[in-house]
Amino acid sequence: MGFILPEHGPHSPEARSLMSGFEFFLKEKGSEAPSIEILKKDSGPDDEKTLEALADLLMNREVRFLIGPPSVKGAEQTIHGVGGSNAILFVTNPAVRLVAGEMCLPGSFRLCVNSYQAAQPLAPWAMKNLGRLALLTGDDDAEGNEEADFFAYTFERSGGAFANRIMVPDHTKGVKAVLDAVAETKPDFVFASFKKASAITFLKALRSASPSAKKPIIGPESLTEFPHTLKELGEASAGVKTLTALKNPKDFADTIKREMGADVTDIAKAAEGYDIAGAICGGLSANSRERELIKIIKVIEEMELTGPRGKVRFDKNHEPLLDMSVQEWQRSGQSFKQKILASLGSCQTPDFGCGRIGFPRRPESEIPDEEPVWQEKDD
Repeated sequence: MGFILPEHGPHSPEARSLMSGFEFFLKEKGSEAPSIEILKKDSGPDDEKTLEALADLLMNREVRFLIGPPSVKGAEQTIHGVGGSNAILFVTNPAVRLVAGEMCLPGSFRLCVNSYQAAQPLAPWAMKNLGRLALLTGDDDAEGNEEADFFAYTFERSGGAFANRIMVPDHTKGVKAVLDAVAETKPDFVFASFKKASAITFLKALRSASPSAKKPIIGPESLTEFPHTLKELGEASAGVKTLTALKNPKDFADTIKREMGADVTDIAKAAEGYDIAGAICGGLSANSRERELIKIIKVIEEMELTGPRGKVRFDKNHEPLLDMSVQEWQRSGQSFKQKILASLGSCQTPDFGCGRIGFPRRPESEIPDEEPVWQEKDD
């Protein structure tokens, strides 16, 4: 199998975390795991080596499984390269179009929480528990905007309204505008789709802001990502509620540290790597004698994995079916303790264009078009 992951650059920490989870699964299974040759290729800090790595792994090494890079650019290049090959691809970027959308492939799967699952289940919970007026903010990039879009879509159809939406392209300059808008519009809560440095900047700025800007904060797991972002936030993470599929993330991180000697910076990525290894090993073990691609795909489609996120299955579009929960991190000595506030059940991704599931009935189709139709009149 081939890994195309960056060794340096902004996505390298999550790539290393994913690899730690994958290798931990293999160590845990020991002799029970099928014999696997792992080939690692560097995609480059800006994915400039992705196509070269693809050509070598697919044409020269004829890998049967491929784990793609975590960036949007790298994921798109990998999908284009894998199309028509005999490799099964695991997509590690959350953009919905890559698996449930128009870029889906018969042999592509995803085991990370996609941008729909990262935010949408919070909307009905927020409407019930926090109020009906929200302010939306987050990173002004593909992932941040998708998460804000999917939260907004469901929140509005649950009866909610929006005080404002301010997406931040540069967290070193744009956070003040968000805090000013919160103080001025007085929303019931703020949905924030920030991650990494921008999440740290936003939440620390909020902690030192005026009382009028201090509203309940909710968001995707990246907002208080365990353990790196959470450690950098410290007390600034208090009261922030995020969506997660992880069960006992601290115990999982501690186990990897103890067994592998690895300091995982992104435990969600480590859990994804663990489940990818489980899916590949399960597909190979069930077809130890007859490893035809179409049969391995069928086995993976129907399997149920058990790991740090509980039980995981795939829907017909090869997206993960995960039980989601609302969590809050609380100080526990020098570390943090996860507190589950609500279990939201399984979140299934709609069909975004792949076509294996079929488009769901859209709530807005029942709402009459109330927008005026403008007609030009002759003078």
